[in-house]
Amino acid sequence: MQNNLKKSSHKLRPLSRSELYDLIATARGSTPADLFIKDGIVINVYTGELLTANVAVKGRHIAYVGSSDSMIGEDTKVHSAKGQYLCPGYIEPHAHPFQTYNPITLAEKVMTLGTTTLVCDNLFFFMNMNDTKLAELWHEFATLPVKLLWSVRLDPQTYSRRRMERFDPQTVERLLNTPLARQVGELTDWPSLIAGQEQMLDNILTAGRLGKRVEGHAPGASVKTLNALAAGGITADHESITGEEALRRLRLGMYATLRHSSLRPDLPRLIQELLASGVNLSRIMITTDGVTPPSMRHGFTDAILRLAMQAGLPPVDAYRAATLNPAVYYNMDDELGGIAPGRLADILFLSDLTNPTPVKVLAEGRWMADNNRLLVELPQPNWRHYHIKPVAGSAAKLTPHDLIPVVSEVPHKECIINETALEVRERTQKEKHPTHEKDMQLIASTAIFPVMHLINPVITRRRDIELPVENGYLDISEHRNIVYAALLNREGNWVTNGLLSNFADSLDGLACSNTITGDILTLGNDPVCMLQAIERMYDMGGGLVVTEKGSIIYELPLPLGGIMSPSPVDKLIDRCSTLYKLLAERGHVHYDLLYTLLFLSATHLPELRLSPSGVLSVKDKKLLVPVKKTGRSL
Repeated sequence: MQNNLKKSSHKLRPLSRSELYDLIATARGSTPADLFIKDGIVINVYTGELLTANVAVKGRHIAYVGSSDSMIGEDTKVHSAKGQYLCPGYIEPHAHPFQTYNPITLAEKVMTLGTTTLVCDNLFFFMNMNDTKLAELWHEFATLPVKLLWSVRLDPQTYSRRRMERFDPQTVERLLNTPLARQVGELTDWPSLIAGQEQMLDNILTAGRLGKRVEGHAPGASVKTLNALAAGGITADHESITGEEALRRLRLGMYATLRHSSLRPDLPRLIQELLASGVNLSRIMITTDGVTPPSMRHGFTDAILRLAMQAGLPPVDAYRAATLNPAVYYNMDDELGGIAPGRLADILFLSDLTNPTPVKVLAEGRWMADNNRLLVELPQPNWRHYHIKPVAGSAAKLTPHDLIPVVSEVPHKECIINETALEVRERTQKEKHPTHEKDMQLIASTAIFPVMHLINPVITRRRDIELPVENGYLDISEHRNIVYAALLNREGNWVTNGLLSNFADSLDGLACSNTITGDILTLGNDPVCMLQAIERMYDMGGGLVVTEKGSIIYELPLPLGGIMSPSPVDKLIDRCSTLYKLLAERGHVHYDLLYTLLFLSATHLPELRLSPSGVLSVKDKKLLVPVKKTGRSL
């Protein structure tokens, strides 16, 4: 399979001979600049100085920084930046560009806020198309002035031998062998690396041979584990929750990517604790880590830079963490990360040193935004060409009973029929009146079932709860805080049945196609309303639907693969905020609902998960409740 991306050097925007000479001639003043920025205060991230200077731009690149104006010609556009601070464009080193938004709508939004480069997770796209199509999509994105670069995953974030086969070393190498791919990771299945799994070892070796970084994902890792990961090639990790955890990474030669996401808003604490330690912070980066739309009301990289400064990080050090440091980490500092000759002309105009939201944005020499107003509309790809289509399927095979756990299908050591039923069996056997299994389902009045209990937006703990049984099905009607939870494939011919507690007090039905496995998740206490939500979700071609008392009370269409919307981010901020409020009114107490729904099928997180194979105990990979076929009636 042939990769159609250019392979050559690590350069993102290689210069031709004539372009190179034009830059040199402009720097000497013998060729006029295209754009001349006059009297700005340059934030020099190389030296830490604030220097008043002129900046000359030729084509996409900076040609000159200094006091001369000899490169102004008749056709040169002169822009006064007097009193304004000039900052390099922000680099987001760890983006997930499909949290209801898509890469283009995300780029349009964050560009107005100063982020001109994003290193993006490829997982959703990789699981929906072959590597030839994915390379073609990257190539189309590469024409944009906002740079969309890529991380290449090595595992699918859900336990499946079949899905792991897609991440074979030959495929990974084809994707890595382009300047648009800057690293492998994030490595959620790091235990496979430590255990010496051959495919994982080969992929890490391939990344090293091609000069690519390796990003880890090791929350709470001990010094011993981090030593093993560093020895295995891990170069950065974004999972630090405390300053001490960040220090462990820094001391072992890793970069520490400090996170402030909608799911993990940790940055102020991390900054304060790292500053108190007194260590050198030249190897820190900052990330929003796939922030969901409601939190983007406050901004993007600019918002977390503001938090970092408020936590005590000096402004120039804060700007370095979002510019030069990630550029150096990704071996791009000869093109990005600073305002200097030869670098791409990604320049932000700030009204104040401590206000990181720009008033104007220049990307590759083009004006992109003015006072948060987008000046250039980015073209959307033909998503269907890349197999990103509306969700196709039908709920015709489903019945409400498919959405409820069946006691007889769960191993008794996991779901224990109560003693009364066992006593009945023993008595009838002694009396020589055999009891059929169907009769036993009617006799059993309660059962103990392994329930997924949410302790925060994404972590579950196992709770074995005794529940009533009606006709062999678990009955949750007397338990206000428990909902039925089912994962279905898009064809609707299998279902994993579970129970979820501490999600909502009153939720009739919810259906969502935005899951880590790409399957359909449904939650609720009324199977009829749950089925209604699934049917409407299919009608929309994917998305999120909430039903109540037989009516649809909320819907969010996600027609791009069931996970992304073509709508602008500002519209998604409003629509998703409405969803969060609606669920909060029904007893949802956690703060990042979209991640809760996304990760209920993600088997890299503890403790119980819905998987395509059944309800899975993550730590020991044990199936507690097997998957079942759909379409059966009582």
